[in-house]
Amino acid sequence: MRRRLLAGFLAFALAVIVLLELPLGISLANNARAAALSEIENDGASLALLVGASLQRHHRADALAIIQRFARDDHAIIALIANSHLELSSGPGVTEELVDPTTRAILRSAGAGKVAGEEGSKDPDDDLLYVVIPVAVQAPGVATTSKVTQSEQRVGVVLLVAEPAAALHAQINRDRVELALFGAAMLAVAAGIGTLLAVSLTRPLAKIEAALGQFGAGQLGTRVGPTRGPAELRVLRSTVNEMADRITELLDTQRAFVADASHQLRAPMTALRLRLENLAGALEPGHEEDALPAIAEIDRLSRVVDGLLELARSDGKRPARVALEVGEVLRERADAWGALAEERQVSLRSEATTSSLTALACPGHLDQILDNLLANALDATPAGGEVSLAASSQDGHVDIHVVDSGAGMTASDRARAFDRFWRSEGAPRDGTGLGLAIVAQLVRVSGGTSWLDAAPGGGIDAVVRLEAR
Repeated sequence: MRRRLLAGFLAFALAVIVLLELPLGISLANNARAAALSEIENDGASLALLVGASLQRHHRADALAIIQRFARDDHAIIALIANSHLELSSGPGVTEELVDPTTRAILRSAGAGKVAGEEGSKDPDDDLLYVVIPVAVQAPGVATTSKVTQSEQRVGVVLLVAEPAAALHAQINRDRVELALFGAAMLAVAAGIGTLLAVSLTRPLAKIEAALGQFGAGQLGTRVGPTRGPAELRVLRSTVNEMADRITELLDTQRAFVADASHQLRAPMTALRLRLENLAGALEPGHEEDALPAIAEIDRLSRVVDGLLELARSDGKRPARVALEVGEVLRERADAWGALAEERQVSLRSEATTSSLTALACPGHLDQILDNLLANALDATPAGGEVSLAASSQDGHVDIHVVDSGAGMTASDRARAFDRFWRSEGAPRDGTGLGLAIVAQLVRVSGGTSWLDAAPGGGIDAVVRLEAR
């Protein structure tokens, strides 16, 4: 979030800087070009006056000296043209420049008055700033006619003054570099300000996120400490702490209720079972079996109480996971349930391979998960059936399968099987409906998932997927 806020702030700052500096750069370039043209126009006008005055006095050598000195001092190209004929010139490359079609077109356009501008070329370094000024002087050596005296006869003289535009381009480039550096500096300042703003906004959120993570991991005493920032964040902190207090209170109340109910129910149920057993012993021969259903119901209620207590203890707890050898756990649980399977005439076998399969799970959880699944599988499997345990590894996970050969379940029943107290129509009558709910909770706490599939030969394939180590 901090990076997104900073990126958005910088994008906005960059857009503002570009929108401000782009027209400013164009304006600076136009002003620099206008100033350079104005300067060469003023120089050309002054030079035209001096050259025109010298020619008016028939001092051609003085005019040439003025042109040469100006060309040498300003590195300019200067040409005096009368009636399309070159009269005086000075400067590097003046001859080549005068035969250039662009220059000749500019000279022709000077008949209507002063012309100034920038002559472009393929190479910007060869561009010229120019001014062409028409100059009227008395034409020396013109014969007098009957209608016009010699002093009245005048010819059009054009003065071309051109300077390299490299200095102008260098100034424009310097202005652009300075603008770019100024923009980069402003962007750096904006990045600093944006970082401070992003940190001031996200640091309280990070503290709240860390506190919620610890709370979700089972550290129910975690609360968000004092935070600085906008009022909305302070309100959020108070709301999160109030929520945590309420959840902790509800969990404590639930656990206290379950513990108290378990304690209070166990004693009377134990006493009731003893009374029923004593009563069964006092009955007349042949009537003892009448008390057995009542004793079985007491046992079922005891298992319900124990399951509720175990389920409540697992809620909200996130103990650290450890690496377990899955094959070893499967073999141990198969040995532990072997006697009951033999008594019920059910074949129980473990298909764990010798290859090492290591999964992450909370200590003791995998044993309880397998015990509940094996209990359900043995209850669902008729005499002569088979229950198998298997494990496989794929895509960074370890899948554990408990497969029975019972009657199986429909797809809708398999989807509801993990709901608390839910039992299918064909389930054993002494079931509590909590076994798979406990499995789902323990698997979830261990960071895994569980589901039921239809076994290939009928029955149920209970799958537990844990993260591989």
